Amino acid sequence: MYVLGIESSCDETALAVVERGERNWVIAEKVKSQVLLHAKYGGVVPEIASRNHYEVIDYLTAGVLEEANLTIEDIGLISLTAGPGLIGALLVGLSFAKGLAFAHRIPLVGVDHIYSHIESAFIENPEIEYPLIALVVSGGHTAIFYQKSKFEAEVLSKTRDDALGEILDKIAKFFDLGYPGGPILDRIYKDGDSRRFKFTQPRMSDGSADFSFSGYKTAVIRHPDAQHIDTGTRIFKDLISSFLHSVVDYLLNKTTAAVDNFRVKSVVLSGGVSRNSLLRKKFTEEFAGKTVKLYLPSLHHCTDNATMVAWRGYERYIRYPDANYADFHLNSYSRAHFRESTKHR
Repeated sequence: MYVLGIESSCDETALAVVERGERNWVIAEKVKSQVLLHAKYGGVVPEIASRNHYEVIDYLTAGVLEEANLTIEDIGLISLTAGPGLIGALLVGLSFAKGLAFAHRIPLVGVDHIYSHIESAFIENPEIEYPLIALVVSGGHTAIFYQKSKFEAEVLSKTRDDALGEILDKIAKFFDLGYPGGPILDRIYKDGDSRRFKFTQPRMSDGSADFSFSGYKTAVIRHPDAQHIDTGTRIFKDLISSFLHSVVDYLLNKTTAAVDNFRVKSVVLSGGVSRNSLLRKKFTEEFAGKTVKLYLPSLHHCTDNATMVAWRGYERYIRYPDANYADFHLNSYSRAHFRESTKHR
């Protein structure tokens, strides 16, 4: 079966065509990034994001089908991101997908963006075993999940304030380093001394396993030297290195605690921030030689992409064959951690 994936949850318009069934491979992918459009604001502007999705989504769809040497009539399933994300951006993808599905009588599946990030690890690692622990780290989400099976999931930890990716952007904006902040800070920390500054890992007063990152942001930008620090100096590199090492250890400690509390076979690290070199290095070292195996998506499948959406949509379509996939009452949602309903009309 040929599956068309559509992703428009934030600031990337992404289309992909995959083949699933007897053969499982990625035929074609296209992504239109909006980084340059939002860079001068230091973050994503929802109205600009929505408008840009609207302007390019049909062009990208035609392009990805041409690259795959297919027509829309060859597509057996359309899978789109229903949420969470920016509601205006999501609605562009949803409206476009509904129109295609209705006009060409193609089944339409809406999938959860966060669970699609977890699914991204399966694209190149079909051997991943359940149950598993998954850490999703991105610009909008930081959460740990326990999955007993592909469609049985529980949220173990979530951020109480900002997601880590958002913190990285805000720190980079404060020091006028550019956007997006994650890759910029990833380059800077390597030349710094991670032992120079101490950061305290947050603890929830109610004993919860949830994350909190706002304290990290405050500690970095309100450091006594931060107001007058030269970003080209050694002390600045030391500050960023110390911060990143602490926050990665924070993620690792939370994840290993979840692994210790559940008898799992696999750990998945995914989401846009999982491209961070220090994060990948420390997680790889932690799980090297252990019976619990670590899986990471390839770098280009960590960020928002339509391949993970297509992959997830096919799995849902096969898992629930009696679902009403002609249900055009499908809607978008801006905030959720698990909205893929198993109740069908």
